[in-house]
Amino acid sequence: MKSADYAPGWVELYHAALLEVDYEKLPERVKLAEDAIAVRLQMLAAAGSSDELRAIQDARQNLRVLQREMEAHRTSTTQSVRRLHPAIDGDYVVFVDANRRYVEVTDGVCRLLGYSREELLAKTIDDIADPELRAQVPETFGEYVKQGDMEGTYSLLGKDGSRIPIRYHAKVYPDGCYVARWKPLNQES
Repeated sequence: MKSADYAPGWVELYHAALLEVDYEKLPERVKLAEDAIAVRLQMLAAAGSSDELRAIQDARQNLRVLQREMEAHRTSTTQSVRRLHPAIDGDYVVFVDANRRYVEVTDGVCRLLGYSREELLAKTIDDIADPELRAQVPETFGEYVKQGDMEGTYSLLGKDGSRIPIRYHAKVYPDGCYVARWKPLNQES
């Protein structure tokens, strides 16, 4: 068998999910393991074999626990950001970390861009920047962090590929929280 033909089995994918320590990579690992388990269950049902069923049931239960942990981590991050900065409100507010990854977004941001909250929390500023502006994101973000405050206009890319012009005001708080308020430019005031 060629190495290119090799696909990891459910056990390998399950172990990779259990051993993943990066919360950003964990959802993808869990999904891969779940998908592999579903395929294996179909194969076992077709073959009429049940020797592996108990192990698979245990693995599925452990993946559910892992998913609850992911959700608890996400919820605690959201609650801590909101608890530390209750005065930051608005329809279009985003919080990012030092790696430019979204850690919290408002429902308005989700609607504006067409992404679910989960999809946006798996993205970075770079991912939704207008492709013509993407190369400038690291330098601009670095300047923003250095200055502690930045405002201007920007163009984002919606899930459907549409360009969405916004006005933004971003601030770095002393505790290291990176926050931006947006105002879509194509909407009535």
